[in-house]
Amino acid sequence: MKKFFLTLVGAAVMAGTMAVAPEPAQARHWYGHHQVCRMVVKKKVVWRHGHRKVIRYKVRRCHWIW
Repeated sequence: MKKFFLTLVGAAVMAGTMAVAPEPAQARHWYGHHQVCRMVVKKKVVWRHGHRKVIRYKVRRCHWIW
C-alpha cells in the first residue's frame, strides 16, 4: 500500500511540473527578453510674434534588453 501511495504521489508531482513548466528550450530562449521604455522631455525653441517660445514635448524611447 505504501509503495502504491508513493507511486501516485510521484505521478501527481510529475504531472504538476509538466503542466506548469513551458518547453525548456522556449523558456530558455525568452528568459530576460523584455522592452524598456522611458519618457524623455525634449525642448524646441520657436519664434512667435518676435519672442522666443520654448515648446516641451515628451518622446518615448524604447529598447530591448536581451
